[in-house]
Amino acid sequence: MSAIHSKKDNYLEQLNDMQLLQRLLDSFSTITRMYVAVTDVKGSNILSSNKGDTDFCQLIKSTPKGLECCHGSYARAGKEAEKWNEPYFFKCHAGLIAWVCPIVLNGRHEGNFICGQVLMWQPDKYFIKEIMDKTYKLDIDKSALEKAAKKLEVVSAEQMQAAADLLYVVANYFAQSGTSTLDYQHKLRMISSWLWNENYNEKEHLQIHRSEEQDILELENELLREIRLSNQEKARELLKKIAFKFFTHSKGKIEIIKGMCIEFISLLTRFATECGTKFEESIRYSFKNLNELEEADTVEKVILWLLTTGDSYIDLLTAKDTDPQESIINHAISFIKDNYSSPDLSLEMIASHCHISPSYLSRIFKKKMGFSLTEQVNRTRIEEAKRLLQMSDATVNETAAKVGFTDRSYFCKVFKKQVGLSPSDYKNRF
Repeated sequence: MSAIHSKKDNYLEQLNDMQLLQRLLDSFSTITRMYVAVTDVKGSNILSSNKGDTDFCQLIKSTPKGLECCHGSYARAGKEAEKWNEPYFFKCHAGLIAWVCPIVLNGRHEGNFICGQVLMWQPDKYFIKEIMDKTYKLDIDKSALEKAAKKLEVVSAEQMQAAADLLYVVANYFAQSGTSTLDYQHKLRMISSWLWNENYNEKEHLQIHRSEEQDILELENELLREIRLSNQEKARELLKKIAFKFFTHSKGKIEIIKGMCIEFISLLTRFATECGTKFEESIRYSFKNLNELEEADTVEKVILWLLTTGDSYIDLLTAKDTDPQESIINHAISFIKDNYSSPDLSLEMIASHCHISPSYLSRIFKKKMGFSLTEQVNRTRIEEAKRLLQMSDATVNETAAKVGFTDRSYFCKVFKKQVGLSPSDYKNRF
């Protein structure tokens, strides 16, 4: 939230949702039977309780000069309240008692809650004279003003202090929680609009394509690839596409979407662990606000949860200090170590596991390591073959098969090139 005032960059105007704030003001007025309003730092009114201004204040504000004086009183009182960050009691320019509580957001004074315009004693002739003296330049009908002054509510000092304390609580609640709630409602409306617009556009451009499951799987792999390359912007665009696919695939059924969300976040959890994120940290992101997902009672809330949690993972996994290419290479080497015994191990398989193209993996591996990925596979296999030949009774043929070679002659050729001895000579020597 940037600011509570009447400029174009006003957060509340951008949000276009005043319901929570209006409810706070009306609830306060119902309890205290007093008028309350929100103003900007210049004293201009933004919103007020349904219990409107007193007849007296309406008369004062009916003239441009009177309204200007009211704004000035509120602005000056707001500055004093902000200075001490507590309710500030003051006498307005027309002689009424009011108090102000500052709205401080992110350490910045953004506006004020104004309450009061009351009296602490019954208006006698001396008070009426004081009012007339203070307002004589406002060109207001004197008899009407006197009549309105006599209708002003009289409250005790205890009532005033209690109302000020309550208003201070309301101001702090709004500053700390209310803005986030307003922002949440705004995001839900944006999610709803986005989902239905995308759904409409897809129907308009309906094409025959593969199954939804295949689309989702490819999008997920593409997302993991962009995360590996630290492309945050592309990753977030893919996350939105995945969320929309969940929506269309589930046909808007909330429990199905929840299940798909949990599976997807589990995928990100495993991926985070593979990327070197500590298991505890990964789990913490996985179960972040999981109760919100369980309690979500609309599709929009579920999709918002998915986007928020997915964004957290993207931030976590693209904020590493390590070179993205180095991370990919380390992941490829780790995968080779775990799968060297498979005769089907190939560049394509390794690249698919790293969620990047084979050509890109081959290029960056050669550039960073100085030798090819195929050489890395062979080196890993030969190192294990050396261990088996030393420590077991396995024959050369058995050893070749155990480390992933299907051709004995090719195994012997690679072994001799790396070790300087044939597998048989190496076994005899050790």
